[in-house]
Amino acid sequence: MPENTSEDALKKKLLDRTQRMLEAVVDEVMTTDVLTVDAKDLCAKAARLILDNGVLGVLVMKDAKAHNMVTAADLLRLSYEEVFDENRDYLRQTVGELVADKEFVSVPSGTKLRELLNIMVQRRIRSVPVIDGGMIRGLVSMSDLVEWYRSTHEEVRTGKL
Repeated sequence: MPENTSEDALKKKLLDRTQRMLEAVVDEVMTTDVLTVDAKDLCAKAARLILDNGVLGVLVMKDAKAHNMVTAADLLRLSYEEVFDENRDYLRQTVGELVADKEFVSVPSGTKLRELLNIMVQRRIRSVPVIDGGMIRGLVSMSDLVEWYRSTHEEVRTGKL
């Protein structure tokens, strides 16, 4: 009989945690310190910010509004393309030109983490700004999601159920 109680307690614990995961929102996970560049800034400035701060990307601002994201992958692609296209110049291209054809993806605060994760996986993006009514609230990256998961799953930290 005590063994069944132990199993029931474990099931309840897992069910409670699963419910918490389903209800979690981006506000619980997002980083509020968002690095930005202006669309007129050169790509080299964005690269320096990304490298110096160890982030996946920076928010591109245009006319004082969130315009897009430039990521380390975007800059890597640009540097690769520059090798094969003499008309491309990493040091002279603006961030706005680099992201001109890129779809801008953001979410409002209160978005469920499961919804955000689905967006990130479907669109193959690693960081998403959180914006409410044009105001930047924060940014959620895959790293933020991993940290949150680890903090809410004791067995991941300890190796024990």
